[in-house]
Amino acid sequence: MRAEAEWLALCLASESNEPREWPLIAWVIRNRVESARYPETYRGVVLQPKQFSYFNALTAGPENRSLELIWTEAMKGYAGDIYRRHSEELTACARAVIQAPNWRRPFGPDVMHYYSPISMKPRGSAPAWAPKAKRLFTPSGIDPQRFVFAAGVP
Repeated sequence: MRAEAEWLALCLASESNEPREWPLIAWVIRNRVESARYPETYRGVVLQPKQFSYFNALTAGPENRSLELIWTEAMKGYAGDIYRRHSEELTACARAVIQAPNWRRPFGPDVMHYYSPISMKPRGSAPAWAPKAKRLFTPSGIDPQRFVFAAGVP
């Protein structure tokens, strides 16, 4: 059985190849884990349908697909490449966020969404939920073309 930190680390690898972005993404996922609106495990949040595009095709299909099969398939793609090259750093980041006290949170617990304008289709567009967010922002030191974070998405 894969540890929760491994699922979070693989998701971080699927979302960004920039180590400075990993903690912010990890905190969004932690916020979801701690919210009653989402599954209560990191694995559950990562594999929740229609949440993280890298995992969508991997979780589609038979409900009885084993978690190990999903992991194996995920490791065959670009996230697996990043994960293998940076597994120690990714796992350390994941564990640090999972174990961190709440006061280390870089933004409020209502920040449970983000998107990448450069990854959207068409490029530069925003997801349908973005206009409904109470607040859209990009943390200091992050390129706003790479990531926009959202608080209060209904």
